[in-house]
Amino acid sequence: MKLNPRELEVLKILHESDHALTSTEIVNSGSELTQSTVQAVLRKLLSAELVEVQGVTHSGNVLSRTFSATEKSKEVLTEKFLNDYKSFRTIISKRAAVAGMFDMDEDDSRRSEDIKELENLLEEIRKRKK
Repeated sequence: MKLNPRELEVLKILHESDHALTSTEIVNSGSELTQSTVQAVLRKLLSAELVEVQGVTHSGNVLSRTFSATEKSKEVLTEKFLNDYKSFRTIISKRAAVAGMFDMDEDDSRRSEDIKELENLLEEIRKRKK
């Protein structure tokens, strides 16, 4: 599934939030997002099952739906990321990509957890090859 930059931004905002958001909260969290754009994006993402309505809340004097990203959206975003990498893999090595990802994370404890996870993954891959 192809996602445009606004759809990607809305999904990013929803994934980074620790709770479901109203469209107004999404607008306030994004850069250059308008209410009409967010509502149109949410309609498209809802029909594609990439977001879901979590509930209804009071927003001032009106009732507003709250939205969160679905598990399916993670799969779609992962596929997009991997396809983007596939386009550049002759230029960017796996080593450079992984090193860059680790360099972006400034949290040492999280980086250590990620290293252990990666070591376990590499061991699983080695075992599958044998």
